[in-house]
Amino acid sequence: AAVAVFFLCTVVQVCSRMFGFQASFTEEVANTALAWCCFIGAAPMVRSNEHFRFTAFTEKMKGMLYFVDELVCLILMLVFHLVVACYGVVLVRQFATWRMTSVPVSKGWCWLCVPLFGTTAALFTLENIIDYVRHPESRKVVNAVEEAMKEADL
Repeated sequence: AAVAVFFLCTVVQVCSRMFGFQASFTEEVANTALAWCCFIGAAPMVRSNEHFRFTAFTEKMKGMLYFVDELVCLILMLVFHLVVACYGVVLVRQFATWRMTSVPVSKGWCWLCVPLFGTTAALFTLENIIDYVRHPESRKVVNAVEEAMKEADL
């Protein structure tokens, strides 16, 4: 829904500039929809371990060193997501009394995606930690370029 709102507002904004009518609300709504897309879309990426990460060193690790490295990374991610969740609540409370300039909506609703992301990503990371401790072989570093080349050869 957020992607559709973002796309629709962007189209209306472009048309308003081309045809000379005023649609000032579209910029604020599009920005909010984009924030929701990014934050709410990032949590499932955390769950499926498809988030952005540097793997140059991890690719070379084996055995217990790899296990510890992955576990430390997961714990750091959990801490980060909990911090985002906590400060996201602070952010929403801070902007709860503010209003958008062109739409009668609280900016607190606009920023609600931040604590929602932090909370869901923390839960997903906790799930990943439990799964990893139970089944350490489940987490592998995958080189996307090499995978694409293998698939292309099929």
